[in-house]
Amino acid sequence: MIDFDVLTDLAAREGIERIGVGVVVRDASGRILMIRRSPHDVLPGLWEYPGGAREDNESVPAGAARELAEETGLSGLPLEYARHLDVTDQRGRRMRQFVFTTVVPDATEVVLSPDHDGHQWAAPDVLPPTGDGQRTVIEWLTRRLRIPHWRPVGGYLTTIARPTSYGCFLVTDPQGRVLGMRSAVNPAVWNFPGGNMEHGETPFTTALRETQEELGLDLAAENPEVIARRRLVAVIHEQAGTSYPVPVCGYVFDGGVLTPEQQARIDLDPDEHTEWRFESAHDWRRLMEPAGYQRLRQVLRAQRSGVPLYLERPAPDGDDFEGVLVFVTDTAGRLLLHLREDGPGMAWPGYWTPIGGWREGDETALETAVREVREEAGIRISGLRSLPAPHDDLGLPLTRVLHAVRDGDESDLRLGDEGLAVRMVPLAEALALNVPPYLRHYLPLLCDTAGLPGGRTV
Repeated sequence: MIDFDVLTDLAAREGIERIGVGVVVRDASGRILMIRRSPHDVLPGLWEYPGGAREDNESVPAGAARELAEETGLSGLPLEYARHLDVTDQRGRRMRQFVFTTVVPDATEVVLSPDHDGHQWAAPDVLPPTGDGQRTVIEWLTRRLRIPHWRPVGGYLTTIARPTSYGCFLVTDPQGRVLGMRSAVNPAVWNFPGGNMEHGETPFTTALRETQEELGLDLAAENPEVIARRRLVAVIHEQAGTSYPVPVCGYVFDGGVLTPEQQARIDLDPDEHTEWRFESAHDWRRLMEPAGYQRLRQVLRAQRSGVPLYLERPAPDGDDFEGVLVFVTDTAGRLLLHLREDGPGMAWPGYWTPIGGWREGDETALETAVREVREEAGIRISGLRSLPAPHDDLGLPLTRVLHAVRDGDESDLRLGDEGLAVRMVPLAEALALNVPPYLRHYLPLLCDTAGLPGGRTV
């Protein structure tokens, strides 16, 4: 749908003082309906296509349909917006005429208003005396119609997928936890502050308006330096689905940090959200539905990258992951394990786990795996291959599981900035340690598929 309110606001900003409408009517033979002004009218004897001024509180399409019906008796026709024409009227005012077009059968009856005393169906290249502007419009439209498959923009827009759009903010607290709000409509859904664009808005102004309505906070006043940068974190395109059958394009902006004092002034709109909270990325997993958690992880990856990322949902083949789990074994049948520290929002605190971590930027799964092993254990690996992905109930959503065999000494291991220790553990002894339950699924599979010793005893 064309937003003519936006177009008329644009006209006013450009100094246009009056809005007009016009309709180029074509018959099946390609001729143009021209009507002649009566002797008592302004510019008597001038030929023109139907049109006039839009009335107060009248939409542009309604004005075009009204003028066409009043001047020619033609009504109920599908009108397609084609272009605009800027002219100066008899009083010296700048007028913008929005021009529509339509097609009728040959020999369609025309009933003129008292303001016109004649009509004719004229060939586009043999028009009766008319104004230069109207002649320009008709010649332009005729040239365009000769182009194969061309259609006036008003009709063309009905043939393409038009997504809804939203703007929102990624807001954190001083500990880096992310703000989410529980939907009043669907309590299983947690939203970022923001919402769908309204007529005339940009994604950023939408995010500001919606945040103020939902949180009772004006982020432009609360975090002026951050908001002034208008930093785009990510653009997310979500394909149409059965629950929301049109595509959606979302713009996520940096909303900055809310201090405890600012948080104390949050005043939720109860019609939209029932509660708010800040949680770590890890802890949001137990609260969010899988689709919402995937979006959160995608946005946080974009934020860490420092440059805006374009993201798709569902993700393309090969790009449908946000983290990796890497089983690194050696020729002696040992598995590289990492002892996790007990910190806020930490996954598997105090457990021995395979090397793993979250994707950065536009990394592939292999690149993420190589980087994580280097950062957490100080070694380089190659020859990675995929293992079957775990089920969601194993606690590893969005994770790509990989395996590499390393030929090296344990003394090469170097603990990185995370964790308490790294070591090579015989496969047959791994389950005696404090390990996540998903290892019971993977160790037998790993031993059998890789032909490693200990596979029958794990």
